Amino acid sequence: MIVDDRPVTQSYREGDVNGAWSLNAARAWVALLSLFALSGAATACSYLHDLDLNYISNAQIVVRARVASYQPVFDPGIQERRRRFIEALGEEDRQHVMDLLSERSPDSAHIKFEVTETIFGSPQLKNWEAAWVHSTFIMPEQWTGPENVIVGLRAAIDRHGRPFVQVVQQPCAPRMILEDSPENRKAVADAIIAQSRRHAGYAFQ
Repeated sequence: MIVDDRPVTQSYREGDVNGAWSLNAARAWVALLSLFALSGAATACSYLHDLDLNYISNAQIVVRARVASYQPVFDPGIQERRRRFIEALGEEDRQHVMDLLSERSPDSAHIKFEVTETIFGSPQLKNWEAAWVHSTFIMPEQWTGPENVIVGLRAAIDRHGRPFVQVVQQPCAPRMILEDSPENRKAVADAIIAQSRRHAGYAFQ
C-alpha cells in the first residue's frame, strides 16, 4: 500500500515510486505488504501500473457527478489484526510503518455522488452511494480529490453475502475516480465505445 495522488495524465512506471528507496524504507514497504496481505483488506501491489481507462468498461454504470460526502470506514477486525501485526514488528520497522500509516487508516470509504449526467448504463438515478476500496493507496480519511468527477459503478456482494454498489477501481493503479474534465470525458467515452465494439465483434464470431 502506498500513498500517491498524482494526476491521471502522469505515467506510473515500475521502480518510479517516490524515487530511490533507502533500505529502511524498503523494509517498511515489505512490512506493509505483509500487513495488508495478512488483513485480507486488499491485494498488496509491488508497483503501480499505468492507469488503463479500458478498465472502466467493467462498470455497469458510468456517471459524471459531484462528490457530496465521503465517509471513511474502519473494520474492527482488520484494525485489530493490523494493530497486533505492527506491535510484533521490530522497533525500527514499526516506526517506518507508522510513518506511512495514520493512527487509524481507513479500510475503505463510503461515498455519496450527486449525478450530473449518466454517461452509460442504467438505472439513471440522481444519487448513488458506493463503497470505494483501493488496493494501492492508503485510504484517505478525508476526500482531497476533485469535487466534480467521472466514476464507474457496479454491483458487488460483500463477505456476508449482502449486495452493495462499488466504485470501479483498477487494481495496483492510480485512483480511478477521475476529474470531470473534457479530456477525461472523451477518454472514458472512447473506452466505452471500444469495449462495446469488441463485444459486438464477439457476438458475430
